[in-house]
Amino acid sequence: MGSEVHSPLLPDPTCLHLTHLKTSPKMITVVVTTTASQARCPVCQSLSGHVHSRYVRTVADLPWMGWEVRLEIHTRRFFCLNLACPRQIFTERLPSVVAPYAHRTTRLADVFTLIGFAIGGEAGKRVIAGMGLVTSPDTLLRLIQAAPEISHATPRVLGVDDWSFRRGRKFGTILIDLEKHIPIELLPDREASTLATWLQEHVGVEIISRDRGGTYAEGASLGAPDAQQVADRWHILKNVGEALEGFFISKKSLLKDTMLELTASTRKSSPLQESPMGNTKRLEEVSLQRHQEKVERYRKIHELHAKKVDQGIIAHEVGTSRQTVSRYIHMDQPPERRCPRRTRIHLLEPFKPYLLERWNEGCRNASELFRELQERGYTASMSNVTRFIKKLRTTKGKPRGFKRVEPTPETIATKKDTQVRRPPTALQVSRWMTFTEEQRLDWQNAYLTRLCEADPLIAQTFTLLQDFAAMLRERQGARLDAWLAQVEEQEVTELKNFARGLQKDYDAVKAGLTLEWSNGQVEGHVQRLKLLKRQSYGRASFQILRKRVLKHA
Repeated sequence: MGSEVHSPLLPDPTCLHLTHLKTSPKMITVVVTTTASQARCPVCQSLSGHVHSRYVRTVADLPWMGWEVRLEIHTRRFFCLNLACPRQIFTERLPSVVAPYAHRTTRLADVFTLIGFAIGGEAGKRVIAGMGLVTSPDTLLRLIQAAPEISHATPRVLGVDDWSFRRGRKFGTILIDLEKHIPIELLPDREASTLATWLQEHVGVEIISRDRGGTYAEGASLGAPDAQQVADRWHILKNVGEALEGFFISKKSLLKDTMLELTASTRKSSPLQESPMGNTKRLEEVSLQRHQEKVERYRKIHELHAKKVDQGIIAHEVGTSRQTVSRYIHMDQPPERRCPRRTRIHLLEPFKPYLLERWNEGCRNASELFRELQERGYTASMSNVTRFIKKLRTTKGKPRGFKRVEPTPETIATKKDTQVRRPPTALQVSRWMTFTEEQRLDWQNAYLTRLCEADPLIAQTFTLLQDFAAMLRERQGARLDAWLAQVEEQEVTELKNFARGLQKDYDAVKAGLTLEWSNGQVEGHVQRLKLLKRQSYGRASFQILRKRVLKHA
């Protein structure tokens, strides 16, 4: 039978001896005595066995089953036998049990520190209270601040980005080791000099991934002139979309007219087609596709289960949960197709002509109209009638009592039938042009097609943006020079200005379009940093936040 490792009751049984236990309501007191025959002077480090006196220390220890535990330590004072030592009497030190002047054991302080690092002060206080102990948020923050500094080796590939300590007012810089995927430092600002100083103190960085901002480019050039700078691809794609916003603002009327034409043609060519189950054709297609996916999943699960594959592995292979795998295994046949949701017809729709007729006759009371509709078979609530009457009352520039609404087919139509899609903004159009066809919705693809047909300059810009986006996604940096030359030959000033901006940061941009490194994981660490910052409820300083971020790495 192998030996088992048990956690000791005492913090350090080698220097403590259990005398007895005392209990009180929800508290256990462990009475212990020290066992060492000699003690070492904390000043001159000389040993002494000459006891001066004895005294008792009471410190908090780890709780037991919800009961608070206290250590009553009977320890001693010693004479220092070194005549040259300035301290004549010293107390016995127990470094593995409790720190000098501390009110809690070392292992309890370690637990408090761990909780403080994990969830902060306020939340940590509540967790500790659930353990049957008492502390304050300030105590947890002090333990974090007293924790030793965490240092990391200088990375070969460094990711740099800014983060907001106070939104719009105070910013800092986070540094990420892109090869190890861990944060290695937080800087208190985003100045170029601060980054340059850090790089000069940590020699060995070969690649620096950054955004398109000039501050970090300058800091990287000053601190590590030999390092290869890499412009982040996401920021480049975002910049080209923002650069062309002004161009599409000048085409605002065309954007609006194109949307109106698309909406009108869609209504004429795509009426709602009812399926035998009472659903639109699109709903029917979606329902069939989803059911086919379930059938394929059912077949694959049963094939793997027949080969004695573990359910957890099956769930990972199929891309579903263990509960779904278990449920499908116990099914004798594939799941049946559910009936898609039917298209809802508003219950007030058949009664709208009557309401318009009564309105034109002078009846303005919603309660009275509601009672009249109930006599005619209306079974829904009064709120529908109230909302409809409210729309009839609100006519700009006309007194309420003089409004007249004719019961035309346009007035009777439902909101869904009369709704016109709002034209996209200039920034939306410029960003759509950088997406792939699969990333855009069908109506967005149709809209861009009509837009390009209406304006040859927009069509030329669309082609250039698609080429640039494909070059960026596929990391084909060798094509950059040819693309820049094409941009110089076209007529869109905004696109030319963007290309000239790329040329100013040419080396970093070409590296971003060629190398695998980017700031994607840096953005993820910034999101985690924001979570840690919000857990502090505004009570943690920059130094505490820095230690928490680096500790979690």
